[in-house]
Amino acid sequence: MSAFWEQVGGCLERGERVFVACVAESTRGSPGTAGAKLLVAEGGELYGTVGGGLMEHRLVEQARELLRGGGARPEKRTLVHSDTTEGEQSGMVCEGSQTNVFCVLADDGDRAIVDALATAVRDDRPAWMAVDAEGLRLVEREADFSRPPFALTGEGESWRYEEDLLNRRRLAVIGGGHCAVALAEAMAPLGYRSRIFDTRTEVVTHDRAARVGTVIHVADYAEAGPLIAWPELTAVVVMTADYRTDVRALLGTADLPVAFVGLMGGRRKVARIFGHLREEGVSQEVLDQVHAPVGLDIGSDTPEEIAVSVAAQILRERNRG
Repeated sequence: MSAFWEQVGGCLERGERVFVACVAESTRGSPGTAGAKLLVAEGGELYGTVGGGLMEHRLVEQARELLRGGGARPEKRTLVHSDTTEGEQSGMVCEGSQTNVFCVLADDGDRAIVDALATAVRDDRPAWMAVDAEGLRLVEREADFSRPPFALTGEGESWRYEEDLLNRRRLAVIGGGHCAVALAEAMAPLGYRSRIFDTRTEVVTHDRAARVGTVIHVADYAEAGPLIAWPELTAVVVMTADYRTDVRALLGTADLPVAFVGLMGGRRKVARIFGHLREEGVSQEVLDQVHAPVGLDIGSDTPEEIAVSVAAQILRERNRG
């Protein structure tokens, strides 16, 4: 998410005005989902998407017209993706509807706000982006996961869109081998913020892993659990090099309210690990929450295929609520 605001900031730094659109609300079937973003720069640069197709083409043309005309106050617009449903037509006939909010940003005052947004995202700090009829701003606020990450409120000129800048899609992989890195790479385009924990200081995959997440060295895999920020938002996948260290990793996460926990390995290995965990006092209720073997059964063998199967299971469980 920081990449988007860094891109906007770069355009502003060059003295270009920038049109920014965000999907504030969407219904099932809509090509644009809440939180999606698009920028159109005065110099012609395009970055991101709010759903594509004819709708986005029309929005880009509108953006260029606004940029040529000097900009306008922020607006919101609800579009229906059907030619048989009442409301403003998007030009697409897929399904659902979405509400886009958009504004034109300029270097005089907006650049500092954009830089602050990018910094908050990069620092993984609780904060919110807000857009209303008066413009774009950063709102400092404590983390509150009872609030939806995207919220459009109000009517007429009193509308307001707020978006949580703290990434709620989070992955912690305990064990930094090839499968771990492949999983972090698979989850990155899906918006996940990844952290990989390993006891080894020299692992050949670390440089590759650092490009898609943060690599953290621990002396004992049991230390990884307490280092997981925002465990209630985090999918944890254990895939160390040995079943004994898998046991240590799961002991470190046993008392955490994690969103998902998975264990890689065959069924015999899983049974042995669970036996050791019971001996350590881990309850059956906790063990029942572990997805093991982790990943959907797609006959996967390579690290990249295993990553796809694990990513699919994490997404399925998240979408189930």
